[in-house]
Amino acid sequence: MGKKRANVVIAHKILVIAYHILKTGEPYNELGADYLEKRKPISTEELMIRQLQKQGFVVTKPNNATA
Repeated sequence: MGKKRANVVIAHKILVIAYHILKTGEPYNELGADYLEKRKPISTEELMIRQLQKQGFVVTKPNNATA
């Protein structure tokens, strides 16, 4: 069941892409591997800090934070 379902999902993605290409007339443009990261309004660091704070941890950032 898993392989068949995965094939249907991939086929659906291809159909959606083809529909939008035909509708707009623009060529397909790959968004890039980090598209979702760029689109997020909140950084991963801030998200992790919030998750830790919800669990009851006290999180402080150092003044001269270097990654």
